Amino acid sequence: MIKVPAVNREVVFGLLLGFDLGITFMNIPPALQTLMGVYGVSYVTISVLIGVLFWSHALMQMPAGLITDRAGLKRTLVMSLLCVSFGNLLPASLPSLGLAVVGRMIIGVGSGLGFVATMKMVVLHGPEGKGGTYQAFFAGSFSFGSILAYLVIPLLARWGWYWIYILPGGASVLLFLLLARLRLKETSSVRSKPLSLGQVVRIREGWVLGVFHALSYGSLIALGTWLPSILSEVWNRSDATQLAWSGALVMLVSGSGRLLGGVLLSRFQPGFITRGAVFALFVIFLPLCFISSPWLVLAMAVLAAWFASINFGAIFQLASRATSPDSMGGLVGFINFLANIGAVLFTLLFGWMKDAAGSFGWSFAVLAVLCLMATIGIRSLERSLHPE
Repeated sequence: MIKVPAVNREVVFGLLLGFDLGITFMNIPPALQTLMGVYGVSYVTISVLIGVLFWSHALMQMPAGLITDRAGLKRTLVMSLLCVSFGNLLPASLPSLGLAVVGRMIIGVGSGLGFVATMKMVVLHGPEGKGGTYQAFFAGSFSFGSILAYLVIPLLARWGWYWIYILPGGASVLLFLLLARLRLKETSSVRSKPLSLGQVVRIREGWVLGVFHALSYGSLIALGTWLPSILSEVWNRSDATQLAWSGALVMLVSGSGRLLGGVLLSRFQPGFITRGAVFALFVIFLPLCFISSPWLVLAMAVLAAWFASINFGAIFQLASRATSPDSMGGLVGFINFLANIGAVLFTLLFGWMKDAAGSFGWSFAVLAVLCLMATIGIRSLERSLHPE
């Protein structure tokens, strides 16, 4: 029987923030057809609108880590929620693609700050020695927030396209009000000087873990974004909007996988979980290049989402061993930076392949090759990351 330790309100707040960020990141995919009509754009352009958030979020990861380590958790979270609130409410004011792009860029700044700060917060405020587990729970709450986006936003969009942005924006405002009641630890119990950016990028473990996280998280985001459109290719008389539930299913599986991944850390070495999950993605993606059965495509995509998620806690458990708590934000930010670069590139890859080749199939071939190269090329993972 698994005992779950009691958590305090700071950790609960972190889980709520993850839920809100999940809505924010996935508010556009469930309403692709609606926004393509509002803005008058193609698949490539809408993928750029989706991707600009990931670019902004990715570029903020390393600065966010350094800001979190130096400015403290509360100041960082204040900046984060202000940006996410404003960035969501700005594009709701006018049906302008330019405003939407600017808003998504601002959201990326805020989400970058909030993600790194929360990853550090749940370690400092959660049960000792359970950092990777509670980081996995935070990531799971992100996935469950994405589910709400897929289930609710298509309904809200019928009342008006602006609700696509108002839902996550309003949730961010509520969290900003709740933040004032938190008492956050601003330093670790063992004081040391935070690492500089140059020192962070020279940590070998950061590069290794960043590659695996990019393949896992990047694949998950690409699937969550494009699966309704992928299924519409092979599902007769159904369009992407009607199949939006498939994106919700992917994020449900992802959230469950991340939660289970946190539990698996008590049974298996984190290096084994990290590398094994990426090899499983290779095995799944390769046949997806050729399959045309809608139910089989859905089943394998769901399986891929599972394996892309179970290694989240393991990755950051390994990261926590590579540096001191006072520099944790910097290393987490660097790993997330690489992961979000993967999410941006893979999201654009699927949109480009659809427009260029008329099908999403070749995108799975590219992902399969990359996963195989990573698992073969980085053979010393377990030895290089200080296994217990």
